Amino acid sequence: QVCAPVELPVNSRHLDTYFANLTLTDKSFHVSAIGRGRALDGIEMMAISRGLSLDQMRDHPGVTTIISVNSPRRFDEMMAEGLMTMAEFGQSVAVTPFTLMGAMSPVTLAGALAQQNAEALFGVVLTQRVRPGAPVMYGAFTSNVDMKSGAPAFGTPENTKANIASGQLARRYGLPYRTTPGSASNTADAQGAYETLMALWGAVLGHGNLVYHAAGWQEGGLTASFEKFIIDVEMIQHMMEFLRPIEVNEAELAVEALGAVPTGGHFFGEPHTLERYSTAFYQPMLSNWQNYEAWQEAGGLDATARATRLWKKALEDYVEPTMDISGREALEAYVARRREAIGQGEP
Repeated sequence: QVCAPVELPVNSRHLDTYFANLTLTDKSFHVSAIGRGRALDGIEMMAISRGLSLDQMRDHPGVTTIISVNSPRRFDEMMAEGLMTMAEFGQSVAVTPFTLMGAMSPVTLAGALAQQNAEALFGVVLTQRVRPGAPVMYGAFTSNVDMKSGAPAFGTPENTKANIASGQLARRYGLPYRTTPGSASNTADAQGAYETLMALWGAVLGHGNLVYHAAGWQEGGLTASFEKFIIDVEMIQHMMEFLRPIEVNEAELAVEALGAVPTGGHFFGEPHTLERYSTAFYQPMLSNWQNYEAWQEAGGLDATARATRLWKKALEDYVEPTMDISGREALEAYVARRREAIGQGEP
């Protein structure tokens, strides 16, 4: 998840987010590609945490970033610097044109996809000019705007079709595909759920390799919501279970159970059922399947309220991953040194 602590100084807050990612999680993370300094800080801090040199990082990618094209047809200087820095040190980038139909790209889907394709391929080629073989993804962010206000819209039918078509384009070029679900809703409500699920279908049917902003995205990406995060994770888990192939074998066909249950009977007490009942179906963490009276007696909490309970419980149960003391101290020293060097200027 990509978040920015807006209360911290813009020129150095990337150091805080990198440090948090490296000390509070054990996962790879997104680095800012706004200029060489921010990108290089992320690469160096990941190298420190892994006990590697910068040269070793070239052959062992550990971080990734999004290169946003300032559509139409413009790579901002700082974004281009970030792209070239990441490629130079062998770190992965997803070149992603910001093609909102009717605003930064043609109002037609075919025209927007043609523009997106040209811009994405330009960035892909640039990474290979810097360092042949540098890891790069084909990124897509094509959606439409509200033509009454100009506001971005997400999870629309056009956005979903663009997600699918972009995956086809990425596969044509043999590139990994970065895609995104999203919503323009301002709160964790039904609009947020149906828009996100619509776009998620596009990401899945488009065979996305990296689904960015997959959970918690709200207000067109201006806000990250804890409740929305839980709701989105639930939808993603549903999708993962849906994608699991149907297993067909003698046991799964349940021939003996079918023969044992009389016409008009039930399967609740059958050994075939009792052996599998606890694992036969996906068990949602958020859904409530009680009838209305039982649900009301239990407090009548809707999905958003239940999501609040779940994220609070997750924070209570969180255990910070262990980290080598010397590695943490080296990271702290790097952050302090870089913060002083940056001062009031650009990193």
